[in-house]
Amino acid sequence: MTVRVSIAQAKSGFSDMLRRAQEETVIITRRGEPEAVILPFAEYERLRRLRAYASMVRLSSELAETGVTATELYEASRKELEERP
Repeated sequence: MTVRVSIAQAKSGFSDMLRRAQEETVIITRRGEPEAVILPFAEYERLRRLRAYASMVRLSSELAETGVTATELYEASRKELEERP
């Protein structure tokens, strides 16, 4: 379930909004338009991991298209880092 609240409502009842976010999605609106979402930290972490995984899949696909292997990329990166002052 999703609940929509105005910024004013969220400000005056922030503790309540945090509690509600554990049970349902809380969308904060400004002039009736979605502005932000309050979600549990565990869900935020899950979304971060999902985004990182999607980035790694894209990078892997791009590397496959160029013919560069992960080992070659690692070795070139390591060499470049070791040469820095």
